[in-house]
Amino acid sequence: MKKIFDFSNMTFLIVLMCSMCFIATSCSKDKDEEKQHEEELYVRPWVDYPKSYIKFFDYRMKFRLLNAQRNGSALQIDYVLTNENFGRDVTLLFYLDKEAGHDDLGNTYRCEVSHSYSNILAYINGAEYSIYGNGKQVTFMPNQAIRGSYTIKNFDINASAFSMSCHVKLTQPSSGINLAYDRMDFVNIPVGTTEENDSIPSF
Repeated sequence: MKKIFDFSNMTFLIVLMCSMCFIATSCSKDKDEEKQHEEELYVRPWVDYPKSYIKFFDYRMKFRLLNAQRNGSALQIDYVLTNENFGRDVTLLFYLDKEAGHDDLGNTYRCEVSHSYSNILAYINGAEYSIYGNGKQVTFMPNQAIRGSYTIKNFDINASAFSMSCHVKLTQPSSGINLAYDRMDFVNIPVGTTEENDSIPSF
């Protein structure tokens, strides 16, 4: 009877150890995948500007920056978002903070509902949006590409880089999936960037 008891204890210990190893392996794998997905949100294509990057809101969405160029006294930023890997329709809400934009000289560019008081004009899928309460919801079907843009009026002629942030919120589906991040951040982006000059890859 004693031997059977010992054998049962040993079996229990082996099963327990195997379970712990499986849990540890699963946790490690989950952490590795989470770290990989987090890194996929960052884009750092500017070799000459190591502190410049874009962080967008989900690795299942493909992002392309088309240009960030001066247009007269304004700075024009154009980009494309493609629903590449959600595998379903997703509806996103876009809106800006009031102090949404900055340049490398320390100037702040405001977003307001009124064009007369706003330095920043924001568009997604051809529709204008601004601050919270005047955001814009857009539905992305699978593999659909939608264009967005920002125009920063009276951008300082001596500024060489800009930063800005746009809030992004998932509104549909209301459950089952979550965004990896809640904004699109443009940090120290060099003025004069275009897709054609090979400083911006498709990512």
